Amino acid sequence: MKLMTKTFLALALVSTALSARADYLSWKEIEKRFKAEGLNTKALGHVQCFFEKHENTVFKRKMSFNEADNRCGQDSQITLDKKRVFALIDYTAPSDQRRMFLVDRLTGGISMMAVAHGRYKAHMLNTRLSENKNSIKHARYFSNELGSNAPSSGFYVSGVEYEGKFGRSMVLHGLEDGINDNACERAVVVHKHLMVTRGSAHALSSGCPMISRDYIDHVINLLEGNYDPATNEVTNGSVVFIYGPRESKWAASTCEGNFNL
Repeated sequence: MKLMTKTFLALALVSTALSARADYLSWKEIEKRFKAEGLNTKALGHVQCFFEKHENTVFKRKMSFNEADNRCGQDSQITLDKKRVFALIDYTAPSDQRRMFLVDRLTGGISMMAVAHGRYKAHMLNTRLSENKNSIKHARYFSNELGSNAPSSGFYVSGVEYEGKFGRSMVLHGLEDGINDNACERAVVVHKHLMVTRGSAHALSSGCPMISRDYIDHVINLLEGNYDPATNEVTNGSVVFIYGPRESKWAASTCEGNFNL
């Protein structure tokens, strides 16, 4: 009887997992909701491509030069462990718009919020877009270099949360060689800032996607990975896709990232 009970429970768990996956809305339905909100459906198409091609891909993680930096982890591999919710940041839109979106593939819910981008060689309150200087409103310059203070676009998987300079923060693991794979080493993370409101960013960051204090718990709770100190086991989180000038040149419905495989 115990064996039968265990078998039934195992089958029930498998059935539940499969049904949850089957219950995800179609990409056409999610696209319909994007259109209704006036959001970037081309950027969404790249996310769809990523899920269809790389949902179960094992990516290589660029090892941190600082082995004591536990924030970045020591596992040589990155997997996508949370698939229900993803984040899309549209850096081709100005920062006075809600250009970060958390999308629930099960319910179709979309959380929209403002997000700041990296300054590159500008100061954090720069309002004029010029050579090598991003403005508060517009992101033109991107970099993967250490110390650049620039945003990095492309595909990421969210990591664990930690307590940083700005309080509760969330690691980002860049998946693309030479594009964003220095993100964790650069301390490019999701964090809050008082100069970002729900609907607009009023300052530049040092490379991080910087959001309102009102949303930080919501974002991290939905996207974060997990660290179990008892077993020293780390699971990764969700897809985070930052859409910038490079990605705007991709053909529709493609995901041409320079992935570390």
